Amino acid sequence: MFKIQEIDPATYRKKTRNVTLSMMAIFIVIGFITATLTVEYLGPYSNNHLVLNFIGAFIGLLITAWIMKKFFADKPFMQEAVYGWKLKRNLMYVTNRLANIQSAAKVGDQKAVKILRFYHLGLTQMHKLEQNSSALIDMKVEKEQLEKQMTELGLELNQTEFDPAWTNDYKESH
Repeated sequence: MFKIQEIDPATYRKKTRNVTLSMMAIFIVIGFITATLTVEYLGPYSNNHLVLNFIGAFIGLLITAWIMKKFFADKPFMQEAVYGWKLKRNLMYVTNRLANIQSAAKVGDQKAVKILRFYHLGLTQMHKLEQNSSALIDMKVEKEQLEKQMTELGLELNQTEFDPAWTNDYKESH
């Protein structure tokens, strides 16, 4: 179960920028080493050193991702970055089935309305965290219409929790 948390946008941007720079530094070192080693040890078997460099850099990327997940993901300095990633991931569950969820919400499906409200709240937070004010304006009308519908249905407007399994009922039927 994912829950939207209150996070200061300035703090979010500062901490995620620091994490990104740290990850880049780790990748540069590891990627350079693995690319060099790949060319050094596999060079005699291939004339295409560019491909070997790319393979080594890709291996370095995988190692960097593993290091970040294994050793750093649960550290306090990573909290905002991990939260942002989880928020985006949960929003994608809704985005992938958005047309079906919106159709169900239009006919009064309360579960779909709640999912759509979480989606609006999550998108609003993501846009604020990333300082994307134009996107907030674009969804204002849809958000207000949904709030009106929720009030008419007697539903709580504060839908800050989400379980991706809730979207299973709204999969595309092909």
